[in-house]
Amino acid sequence: MRWFAIISLSVLFSCAGASAGIAVSNVPLEGKTYTVLGPGEITKSWWGLDLGIIGFPLGEPPISEALDDVMKQKEGDALVNLRFSTDRTIIFFLTRHRFHLKADVIRIEKK
Repeated sequence: MRWFAIISLSVLFSCAGASAGIAVSNVPLEGKTYTVLGPGEITKSWWGLDLGIIGFPLGEPPISEALDDVMKQKEGDALVNLRFSTDRTIIFFLTRHRFHLKADVIRIEKK
């Protein structure tokens, strides 16, 4: 009986899937000079409805919002050295998606 309860809870409250990536910058910087203002970091989440073999998003992934919020942390113009990851947690029929972003915030020098 104890093993049944453990397996049941594992199925109902399980983590599933993750990905990660790296990007040089969120805007083209060729020929531009810039000053690094410091590191920024944020995590954003959104929900989806999971019905077994088919899922429905309950909102748009807030990627643009995350980029803007990290730039606002240091009052910068762009981001460089972006590192990001995603994961999701399934709870009953709902899936919580998370997007985690770390980057260096920069200010582009005016010519």
